[in-house]
Amino acid sequence: MSFDSITVFQYLNVFGLFVFAISGALTALRNDMDFFGVALIAFVTGVGGGTIRDVMLGAFPVWWIRDPSAVFICLAGAIIATLAQPLLSNRLKALIWADALGMAVFAILGAQAAIAMNAPVVIAIFMGAITATFGGVVRDVLLNEPPLILKQDIYATAALIGAGLYMGLLAAGMTQGIAAPLAAFATFLIRAAAIIWDIPSPKFGRQRRNES
Repeated sequence: MSFDSITVFQYLNVFGLFVFAISGALTALRNDMDFFGVALIAFVTGVGGGTIRDVMLGAFPVWWIRDPSAVFICLAGAIIATLAQPLLSNRLKALIWADALGMAVFAILGAQAAIAMNAPVVIAIFMGAITATFGGVVRDVLLNEPPLILKQDIYATAALIGAGLYMGLLAAGMTQGIAAPLAAFATFLIRAAAIIWDIPSPKFGRQRRNES
């Protein structure tokens, strides 16, 4: 990995952590938690997906223990969200958009972390989706909110497509420093389209009838 690529991933990681922490903090604020609770949920949202990824890949200690700056980035996100909430007309919309940004970035970072450990391509794509979505799952479960990943709009699907696109760009010969932001931007556009036009994720189950 070149120096430029390392710099790109560092910036993406800081940005992804920050916006994910904001989404977690706004969710906690909607549940009338005190600042300790807000900061805790912000932190869990920011590091949760990457922690689960590292555990599944056997990467110990997990990434934020090796890089404790994650704690301060998440704390900054919690503070900004708390200070900014009086200016927000709709906290739910704000957290959904913050979550979309974090999901897009972490889908790529998760895939990159997996290939750095020599994981197969299909596992890297899967780990991208895990990293992008499971921080939000933990957040929503802790706050007794319906997890976004289980709703019908395109969410985990966007993360899988974004991670797959990143792997495809690398296979086509694009450098990591260019492929990563491009794939992250494309992932965000997919999620943004789903939010704006309420595009549902495909369903293949049959409608339930009266069954004994």
